[in-house]
Amino acid sequence: MAGFTMGWGPCLAYVAPFLLPYIGATKRNWQEGLRVGLIFSIGRLLALSILGGLATVAFSFINRFFPPQKSGWLYLIVAFFMIVVGASIILGKGLKMHVGKRVLDKGSESMFLFGFLMGIAPCVPYVAILTYIACIAENAILAGILYAAVFATGTAIAPIVLGTLMGIIPARLFRREKLFNIFQVVCGAVLLLFGFQLIYYVLNLLI
Repeated sequence: MAGFTMGWGPCLAYVAPFLLPYIGATKRNWQEGLRVGLIFSIGRLLALSILGGLATVAFSFINRFFPPQKSGWLYLIVAFFMIVVGASIILGKGLKMHVGKRVLDKGSESMFLFGFLMGIAPCVPYVAILTYIACIAENAILAGILYAAVFATGTAIAPIVLGTLMGIIPARLFRREKLFNIFQVVCGAVLLLFGFQLIYYVLNLLI
């Protein structure tokens, strides 16, 4: 659910300006748009899964020296980061990083690489979720990879649906400010919820 929400939220503005105009300009039917959306999403899923595993390994290594049962400071830092990002999103901050769009010039086969690059350099809300995954994976690398893959699957729905409909529905409908703002607030609320949940978890360990 978090992946679905963020896929339609502020991180959609991170992908849509590159992906949707490319589909609209080069693809002639909904089948081709669906294919491009799928290839892009598979590339991003792979990248986020790798990052989920790496984040879990890094978190496990740090926890050996600073176990949460003694201080919980690392968990609190992650919680604070998620709360700040969530509040910023609700207040209308995009929090985006940019990857060059020259990859798009080589056809739909490059969509996998484009998706992978977007996953390796994700928008800030995705980074917040990956740090949360590292916290809750409990030192299990496979769990971190699985959680990140499930999250990435949720984020894939938006580009697949929009890519498929790009040739059918006028592009202006995808820019409805009210709908985007709703998903933006929900996305921020999800991050706030996860952040406060981590604080609650740490307090239970320390008390």
